Amino acid sequence: MARNRAIRKRGRRKKLDLMELDITSLLDILVILLVFLLKSYSTSNIIINVPEGITLPTSSSESPNNQGVIIQISKEKIWVNNTEVVDYVNEPNRSKIYAHGGRLVTPLYDELVRVKESIELTNKQANIDKAFSAVTNLVVDKEIKYIEIKRILYTAAEAGFKSYKFVVMSEEQF
Repeated sequence: MARNRAIRKRGRRKKLDLMELDITSLLDILVILLVFLLKSYSTSNIIINVPEGITLPTSSSESPNNQGVIIQISKEKIWVNNTEVVDYVNEPNRSKIYAHGGRLVTPLYDELVRVKESIELTNKQANIDKAFSAVTNLVVDKEIKYIEIKRILYTAAEAGFKSYKFVVMSEEQF
């Protein structure tokens, strides 16, 4: 009998409620992380190390830079792909730096021609049929005079780099 009574009471016992888990706050955190990651994601794989002494101008431009040779210009020096090419301070004789009536920067021209030949040789050895892009990314200090920028552009064009983009700091980064 006791057994029958236990069986009858089994149905009457209070069943335990399933515990519900509130994941709303977890979803809020995940959405915030997703928005943050999307905001900081960059589709450009170009990394440019700006040397000390170069202050970039600000811009509201949204277009990313292209793969190409990086020319960095400060008041004292010029670099090509992080290699120092011209040092205005330690070169007392300016006639060795300029040619073509002061329009061409000779050491920069020599380095750009060497870089172009190196890229073309690498493409040939790797059997890449893509033509040489001839794009330069110019990292220019905002206090450089226009005549200097004009010399750099003339020199790059003479070396075969006829397309260029200026690297600027976006207003968000400023």
